[in-house]
Amino acid sequence: MLRGLWSEIRRRKVFRATVAYAIVAWLIIQIADTTFEPLHLPDWTLTLLVALVLAGLPLAIILAWLFDLTPEGLERDSGGATETTGTGTEPAGPSIAVLPFADLSPNGDQTYFCEGVAEEILNTLSRIDDLRVVSRRSAQHFARDSSEVREIGAALNVATVLEGSVRKDGDMIRVNAQLVDTVDGSHLWSHRYDREICDIFAVQDEIADNIARVMQLSLSPKDRCVEQRAGTSDVEAYDLYLKAWSFFHRWGARNLRYAADLFQHALDKDPEYARAWAGLADANAISYIYFDSKPEFRNRARDASKRALALCKNLPEAHVSRGMSCSMFGNWAEAEQHFNDALALDPDDFEALYFFARACVHQGKLGQAADLFQRAANARPDDFQSPLLLQQLYKKLDRADDARMVARQGIEKAERHLEMNPDDARALYLMSGALVEMGELQRGEQVLLRAMAIDPTDSAVLYNAACFYARIGDQDRAVELLEQVDLPKMAADWARNDPDLATLRGHPRFDQLYPASAEN
Repeated sequence: MLRGLWSEIRRRKVFRATVAYAIVAWLIIQIADTTFEPLHLPDWTLTLLVALVLAGLPLAIILAWLFDLTPEGLERDSGGATETTGTGTEPAGPSIAVLPFADLSPNGDQTYFCEGVAEEILNTLSRIDDLRVVSRRSAQHFARDSSEVREIGAALNVATVLEGSVRKDGDMIRVNAQLVDTVDGSHLWSHRYDREICDIFAVQDEIADNIARVMQLSLSPKDRCVEQRAGTSDVEAYDLYLKAWSFFHRWGARNLRYAADLFQHALDKDPEYARAWAGLADANAISYIYFDSKPEFRNRARDASKRALALCKNLPEAHVSRGMSCSMFGNWAEAEQHFNDALALDPDDFEALYFFARACVHQGKLGQAADLFQRAANARPDDFQSPLLLQQLYKKLDRADDARMVARQGIEKAERHLEMNPDDARALYLMSGALVEMGELQRGEQVLLRAMAIDPTDSAVLYNAACFYARIGDQDRAVELLEQVDLPKMAADWARNDPDLATLRGHPRFDQLYPASAEN
């Protein structure tokens, strides 16, 4: 009760207003004390002024409680109880956002490990029935600013936030975790764990169990079995696995190759590590789809995805990896089956929705692809890729108003992403196409040139630059850029159905690059 009142007083900036009032009142009294006598005012006027100033203090406190001072003037503060979500209503049912844990290690070089610990807790929580868990990427943004839990709750529409820190020092580890109510900022549960590093798995399980207990929920024995079969008990393998994902998420050909090497090192430590096999498959698949058409990447992804699925058939990411692999070989029916299997296990799996949508585009199933991209955007509200690709499909499907709406959303999300990742060429070149849709051609080209300056030889950058120039009517420049790109078969299939390249079809040089009669 008192903790909630204290949080509300802080949120409404009552103390700030009180201090400001006191400073102004003191200045007024000081000025009066030095000027009233030379002005020959009666002695009682100073006494009256002091009394008025003191009487005004309660009024100032009341106004600070009731109103906010904004650039538009004074606005009534309706209170936190009705503004804890983006829609103005309290989150429906148990829900949580897991923020990346802070790195308090002596050398400050364990960020990947700390964020990985938080993500593993998130993965376990996501298997609890009736608990809505916000994706890692959606919550990640709030780890890098000073947002209060109220703001996080409102932005992500969650009732609780898990935050914490990790101190890794030699063979010892200290983990602090606290579950916070986003309505009043109170701590629902908190604990500090001082353990040996080999106990990190038990710590993660205990944190998840305690959160479930506080929310009066539980992880089923079946789902706990999946977690155990998909994971590892080898701390060194686990550390390598977390480091691999940190490079995977940085994007780029070199980072993906390094991620693949780290996944392989993890598997050298524990060959039965299903999640590491799925990660190895993904690193090779993304390398093949976006950066390098060498068959070895496609083959490695195929073999690793099969191994992941053999080790844990109920692991959603294993089915996603297998679906991506089948897509690369053009086995569309099998790919769709695996994507559907992943979604049966986790209906909000972003990767399953996103890569299922891409598989549909390759086959020319644009309506189904649009529906899947929309679901992917809903599953990961901060993702810029889904809306920016969706706007292309809506335009092709003659849904111009929807295209402009999602283009605007995608631009805003890409801009927020670029605030934290200014050198992300993918966010830049995808945003350039949406800016064309919004009629901002000059800005679109400036954004595109930034992407080309970051990585001028990257095939994905050159391809999307071609899309930009095709959309603004510079066909020769678009074809010239495409002629510099050696697209793997999967990307070439995409090009044949890409709405952005519609103006190039019939251009002799384009048709020679991507013959319409080629098999999808």
